[in-house]
Amino acid sequence: MDPLEPLRQVGRDLLNPERIAGTIEAVIWLSVIAIGAWVALRLSLGVVRRTAAWRVGHPAARLQPILEGLLRYVIVFTAIVLMLAAMRVDITPVLASATVLGLTLGFGAQYIIRDLLAGVFLVSEGIIQTGDSVRVDGDLGTVERVTLRFTQIRMFSGELVTMPNGTIAKIGNLSRGFARAIVQVLVPYNAHASKALEALRDAAQTWAASQAADGLAAPTIDGVVELHDTGAVLQCSVRVPPGRQDAVAAELRRHVLEAMGHRGIVPGATLSAPTPPPP
Repeated sequence: MDPLEPLRQVGRDLLNPERIAGTIEAVIWLSVIAIGAWVALRLSLGVVRRTAAWRVGHPAARLQPILEGLLRYVIVFTAIVLMLAAMRVDITPVLASATVLGLTLGFGAQYIIRDLLAGVFLVSEGIIQTGDSVRVDGDLGTVERVTLRFTQIRMFSGELVTMPNGTIAKIGNLSRGFARAIVQVLVPYNAHASKALEALRDAAQTWAASQAADGLAAPTIDGVVELHDTGAVLQCSVRVPPGRQDAVAAELRRHVLEAMGHRGIVPGATLSAPTPPPP
């Protein structure tokens, strides 16, 4: 027996016109499926994003991340199945194996499923959206990205915090409805409380007269809200549009300092002279 006969047989098989034609046909089909999947993905995502941008503020726009994720999974999975069929691979065992594998991963990836389910409700119910100022589990920042699996928040320091949706237990949204600018001033006990409250009231009225667009209601003088060892805490507050509370509070503090300065009141704690030791 010729020892080179196996190699010659392999060469004849590779150069078989039917095999070459089948390979070329499979490559063409694979290319067509890949290009078609890419085009379908780009077009479908473009339609979803344009529709969401056109319907900004509408509840349907909240479903954009969910629809994008589903479209990616469906199109990619369909393309893989069609490619296997083009290569004449029996997809029935593959689908059965994928089902068993999916169940196995489902039991082993409980945290991923938890994050995905939490993301579905988080996005569909519009609890937070990109651009909202939020406080999540003590972290205060601006929402930069919300997906089905995680949420990203940009802190004031510039830090980008990423948290899985399933771990979010409490969300405070500062961009919905209205906000409240709160100013607290510590006044020493040796200052006249009535004059201090009068200064607080005049400062609030001065601010309201000059910044009427920022006030959703008249400022409120809450009076003495706390008593410390070194003084009393006076407070005033005003309801403002979302996102304006910090700027309004800063402006109110400036008016309060000026009004108290005109009355000779120095906010802050006074330091008492140390008591000399007994002789």
